[in-house]
Amino acid sequence: MPQTPQPQIPNALRELYRWAEGQHFVGHDPHDLLNAPMLGRIKNPTARLLAVQLGRRSPINLHALLRVPPVENPKALALFILGLLQAKDSISPQWKQEAGKLGDRLLASQHENGGWGYAFPWQSRTHFLPANTPNIVTTSFVGFALIELYKYSQSAKLTDAIHRATNYVVSLKTEQPAFGYAENDPQIVFNASLLGAEFLLKAGKLLPNSGFIELARATAKFVADHQRADGGWDYGLEPSQKWEDSFHTGFVIVSMKSIADIIEDDRLAGSAQRGFEYYKKTFLQPDCAIRYFPGKRYPIDAHALGQAMLTFETFGDHETALQIAEWSIKNMRSSEGYFFYQKYRLFTNAIPYLRWSNAWMFLGLSGLEYR
Repeated sequence: MPQTPQPQIPNALRELYRWAEGQHFVGHDPHDLLNAPMLGRIKNPTARLLAVQLGRRSPINLHALLRVPPVENPKALALFILGLLQAKDSISPQWKQEAGKLGDRLLASQHENGGWGYAFPWQSRTHFLPANTPNIVTTSFVGFALIELYKYSQSAKLTDAIHRATNYVVSLKTEQPAFGYAENDPQIVFNASLLGAEFLLKAGKLLPNSGFIELARATAKFVADHQRADGGWDYGLEPSQKWEDSFHTGFVIVSMKSIADIIEDDRLAGSAQRGFEYYKKTFLQPDCAIRYFPGKRYPIDAHALGQAMLTFETFGDHETALQIAEWSIKNMRSSEGYFFYQKYRLFTNAIPYLRWSNAWMFLGLSGLEYR
């Protein structure tokens, strides 16, 4: 018979929410060092990239030293909304009102072009995105949250925001049946394109817009066509993107399954299932920790753990999802209720990142508590 969540899982979920609430749902991110007054003046792309990588990899919390301000992250708010709407009364008797307040913050931060982005500058190997530049990934997760909120509060302001967000995502359409990452970053990233397609598909049922069905179908088929023979995917199409990790793979297969289920497409469903078998074989460790990269135990990352709970739940493996949660609570949770960033063989990076670590852990745990 299926296992039921052990008491530590709902307790950890509630305590994590209380911790985030105490932070007013603002915080730091592994990628936000360019928000530091001193580093924000850097113009050289290589130097900016080094600063971003320093933030990602430093075991020392540099935010106070560099005076990096805590900021509101739209994706974090969206993930907490999605978790609240799953957990409901077990989190708070006012769960609907609290989710609505977080939703209002998202509506207030929508960009004039209809999207949402990160509240920090981002330098990749090929592109620079200034702070708050909308991107398809953040916009899609915010869109999912607003669609779920609409089920409880059918307001015109929500449908208007969702409609504007679909216009933004459609504007990123490329010559291929896929989407770019942002207006000034047209590279095709498989997880990003599928997230955008899934959002359009779900929004199209609400607005309604039947044209989004074919957009989503074509994008999903394009991504399925680029699935490797072993069942996995590279990160994207570019030569510099021939790499993979667990949580981006999780994004791909969860979105692929969602699209396949909605449009009832057996080929896409088969692609998602092959991807899941690859994901399970490649990233699940014997003790139910999750690898970040194939073949390497460390670092064990909270984002990857939270996404793994969601992934295994989506594909019906509740027992494994529970074991991942229990491992995470035992090995990655602080006495204050938040989750650490990453665990290495000889040390733990205990920085309490709100979006990267804790919003994902909240969403993953909420799915276990309320299936």
